[in-house]
Formats: sequence, C-alpha cells, structure tokens
Amino acid sequence: MHGMSLSDENLIIDCPKLSDAAPVVVGGVGGSGTRVITLLLQTLGFDMGSDLNQSLDELGFTALFKRPSIWPIERHLPQLTEALNTYLASRGHKGPSWISQEQHAVNVAELLERTYRSGEWIDTGDLDARREPLATPAPLQQLWGWKEPNTHMLLPFLLPAIPKMKYIHVTRHGLDMAYSNNQTQMKIWGPHLLGISMKADSTEDSLAFWCAAHGRLMKLNKHFAAQILILPFENIFHDAESILTCLCDFLELPETLDTGRALISTLQKPKTIGRYRSKPSIHVSDTQNNILTELGYSIEEPAGTDKKQE
Repeated sequence: MHGMSLSDENLIIDCPKLSDAAPVVVGGVGGSGTRVITLLLQTLGFDMGSDLNQSLDELGFTALFKRPSIWPIERHLPQLTEALNTYLASRGHKGPSWISQEQHAVNVAELLERTYRSGEWIDTGDLDARREPLATPAPLQQLWGWKEPNTHMLLPFLLPAIPKMKYIHVTRHGLDMAYSNNQTQMKIWGPHLLGISMKADSTEDSLAFWCAAHGRLMKLNKHFAAQILILPFENIFHDAESILTCLCDFLELPETLDTGRALISTLQKPKTIGRYRSKPSIHVSDTQNNILTELGYSIEEPAGTDKKQE
C-alpha cells in the first residue's frame, strides 16, 4: 500500500507576485472532464488560447511547464519565473522583464530548446510548432485563460505569482479514474509526488496518484480558497444548475447563467461514469477513503463485505 507522503511537503513557498494578470485556468488529473469546462468558458466569451489540441490543452503552456525537470518546484523558482514571464508575454501580458520583441523570441527559442534537449515533449504535434504562437504576443483580452490539466502540479508557484488568477479544478471519482486509459500524469508526476516507482497498468498506483494529487490540492485550497474552485465533473449531469451557479459566481459573471445552460443542455452523460462498479475491486486505504469522501465520492461495496483494513 502506498503512503501519502509528498516530496513538496511545504506547499506554501516563498514566491513574490510576478503579474497582475487575471487568467481563468482549468486543470485536473487527465481524463477528468476539463475539456467540457473549457468549452463552457469559451461559450461564456473566454479566450482560452489559440495553440490548442483536440482536448483544448494550451500547448504553449504545455511546452513550458509539463516538465519534470522543474521539480521540486521550490528549488526551481528562477526557471519557473522565466517560463511564466515568457508565457504571459505570449498572451499579451508583458511584465517588468520585457525588453523587446526580438529578445522575447530569443527567450522562447531557448526555452523550447531546453525542452527538446531534455526529451520532455511527449505530446502530439511538433514542439517546434509552439515557437511562433509563443513568440508572437496576442492582443490583450479581458476574459482569458488556459486549460492544461497538469497546471495543478504547479499551483504552489502559480497561485502566489499570479494572485488574481482563478483556478478551476475538475474532479472525477478516483475509482473511475483508476480505470481510465489516460494515465500520462501518473507516469510523469507520480514518482515525484509519491517518491516511488509507478506501474503504468496498475489501478492501485493510479488511485494512489489521484489521492495524493487531490490531498495536495485540498491543502492548497485552505490557503488559497478565493482563487480555487473545485468542480465535480459528475455534477454537470446530476446537478447542472448548482454547478453553473458556483462557476458563474466564482467568475463574477452571474449574467452568463443562461448561456451556460444552453451549452450544458447539449451534453450527454458519458457511459464511463461509474465504470468502477463493474470492474475488479481496488483496495482503498482509510486515508484514501477520507480524501474520496471529502471530495464527495463514496465507495460502494457489496452487502456483507468487510471493509479492508489499511
């Protein structure tokens, strides 16, 4: 059974404010349903970037930040600061480090070269295709942001660095996620977060990563409650009105409720919700069960089955 110790036990790191930008950012463990929330934000008028894949991930952010070499976060603040200033400039938010368009293009090329040399670009598409979107600052938008599921791994840096940032974390039942085909995050970040090797086909390893990531998120939420909104994906189909109200209140855009209702009414509930019930059971420790319960998820066991002890 995997423990819950984290390699970054001190989640509140000494990071100064780097920008007054106010992006709305979407993240979550891969396969949680972040694309649906991004579609909703786009419908509400948010510019979620132009260099997007089919899942609507912002690939410029992916190239700069989906990199295990910047872990642990607290030991790589200069590299993270450079990457963030470069990314924000590409979205039109030029900070104090801005010198010129020419120097910005050089910075982009150097950062992408580091990603290439370290072999950390594992996503579809050509890494070099990220160069032009990152090197060409976009026009400023009042409503803007990005969706990149891995963003949650960087929150201890991003939340204090961009204090006006609002982060939406999409959750989905950890037992369902253990049977997902999307285990990329677990393979990339699991060994760093849990300090152990992870098996790509292990449902117990997947659950351990999900619980560690969400236990970490809930600790952060206690310190940055005004900046974080946790949205259960399943409730989009079970309690859409409550989800929309929470989202629009968080965004301070209550007038967009009707627009959101129109989009949600077109969505079909995925058949994979609740898939764990028809799969072989996974041992769930008391600690893991507490995290699931705190996020509103229960474990359904056959009648007469004794609860397994940790």
